[in-house]
Amino acid sequence: MDKTGWIVVSLCVGLLGLQWFYNSNQEQQQPAPAAPVAVATPAAPAATETTPAATITTPVAPAPSVERKVIATLTSKDSQGKPVARYNFSNIGGAISGVEMLGQVINSTREELKGTDVSLNANPDAGIGTLMFGLSNDRAPQFDQAVYEYRADLSSDNHVTLLGRVGNLIIRKIYSLKPLTNGEDTIEGNAYVLNLKVDVQNTSEQTLNAQDWGLYAGGMGQISKDESSYYTYYVHLEDGSFEKNGASDFRPWLGKEKQRSYDKGLENLEWAGVMNQYYASIVKPDKASGNNALYAAPAQFPMQVSGDKTECVEVALGMPDFFLNGKTDAMMGGQKSFSFDIFTGPKLNLMLDEMTDDFRMIDRVMDYGMFTIIAYPMNWLVNLYHGWLGNWGWAIIAMTITIRLLIWPLYRKSYTSMKRMSLLQPQMQALKEKYPNDQQKVQMEMMKLYRDYGISPMGGCLPMLLQMPIFFSFFYVLQTAAEFRGEGFIGWVTDLSQMDTVFSFPFMGYEVPVNILPILMAVSTIVQMHMTPATGDAAQVRIMRWMPLMFFLFCYTYPSALGLYWTTSNLISILQTLIIRRLPAPTLEKVQKKKGAKKSFMERMLEQQAALERQRQAQQGK
Repeated sequence: MDKTGWIVVSLCVGLLGLQWFYNSNQEQQQPAPAAPVAVATPAAPAATETTPAATITTPVAPAPSVERKVIATLTSKDSQGKPVARYNFSNIGGAISGVEMLGQVINSTREELKGTDVSLNANPDAGIGTLMFGLSNDRAPQFDQAVYEYRADLSSDNHVTLLGRVGNLIIRKIYSLKPLTNGEDTIEGNAYVLNLKVDVQNTSEQTLNAQDWGLYAGGMGQISKDESSYYTYYVHLEDGSFEKNGASDFRPWLGKEKQRSYDKGLENLEWAGVMNQYYASIVKPDKASGNNALYAAPAQFPMQVSGDKTECVEVALGMPDFFLNGKTDAMMGGQKSFSFDIFTGPKLNLMLDEMTDDFRMIDRVMDYGMFTIIAYPMNWLVNLYHGWLGNWGWAIIAMTITIRLLIWPLYRKSYTSMKRMSLLQPQMQALKEKYPNDQQKVQMEMMKLYRDYGISPMGGCLPMLLQMPIFFSFFYVLQTAAEFRGEGFIGWVTDLSQMDTVFSFPFMGYEVPVNILPILMAVSTIVQMHMTPATGDAAQVRIMRWMPLMFFLFCYTYPSALGLYWTTSNLISILQTLIIRRLPAPTLEKVQKKKGAKKSFMERMLEQQAALERQRQAQQGK
């Protein structure tokens, strides 16, 4: 088929279909959970230990009788000494109640909330680093509700020590800022990393049989209504394989509702956590601890901006089962230590890429999908230009110019091909009039024309086909890159991660925004199409004329950075077309096939078409 319009539309739909298929595979439901493990059932101790006459299970601290409050803070700084994150530690559970992203403000249309720093971990009742008991597929776990004490004598500007008692257990937690450098290299991402050491000591005379413990890695969802909830996932890296799942996994399916997932059968669990559109909370256990379990559940937590409940997910890393001997007259009871690195910060691609030595493959949380191979270099390029130009809007324009220059030879060749094909229109129309009732014959004769004049019917589609993966790649870069949050460009474009709305007007009970860049994009697309040689029949031309409207509707409610990229690309295409028009016009001449040359694609297609035609005639002869 040589109908260029249908080819382009079909391939565009195909790309969208492939992306949907990729996401659906990535977001498939987890395997059936393992059989539940009873918390109170003692497990056999290690061979080196003596089986106790009696054991105790993990005691659960009663609800606290004091108010939840912040008892200590740590502030981390980047390599220039600028504060970037503040960690607030709660007295209940001795955990991180919130991580403030200093200078990274909430995207909100409410004036009184503009300038408010983003705070990570949406769960108001449990902080990152809280111990959890009784992880199971059958029932909700219990959070450590013990009251912890801040020990100033055991703390400093770089670490915080908290002490608490859970039944007969003494729990000590030490949160320490990670060094910013790794050897001689500065790792900016370390400014968002804490190390947590958990020491558990048994003060009773009985042996502790600890089963199905976990460490809370946080809960996360939509921060404000102005940001998307689509990118809310819980993620983990198991034996080098990255997996992400959404809250949709827990929705009723065929009448069965999955309320939680507790999988103890993971192999080599390297890290796990939660993420939303622009931020992530990842916990990496020390390899010596042998963590091999993951707990996840849906949740409804309040958004930081409005307080409205939003769909979230929460995650805990299951801790390995262990025994602690009871105390004797001669010595205290047994002690067990665990160590974790905790990353809570923005999804900055280059920063995460630098961290992959410590957090292997953490850059996968950028979630570029099937366009990763193109999106990564695009993100790198726009960051490079930002370092030179100091403004993300100009960086996007510079990146777009670079891409258009790279595909200039292909664009010129495509334009020439389309121009030569337009010169064939009179002969094609004559074929349709000559064989009005034999479409197959028309197709065969058209292919002969393409062969004789050395024209590829797909030649004019190549720039658009090449631009579609580039467009979708940049679309994913925009959707998950925290670099553009709150970054303005010129005039009315005050935030490249949001629509460039100049005003809104009421329509049928809704406030309709007026966004300038998508309008400029649509107008420039129409101008570009009118400058492109027309090919195909009237139906194809009408289809192509609808394309600007399709792109306009697609782009209208997305971040202004996308409209800036597309409008710039159209303007450069118009300039390139004007340059090509000043070059000598292509001519329509038959090509002379060289002796011994391989058959072209069109020749092979023509032979296949001729074989089908002979087969059809033979069948009609019977």
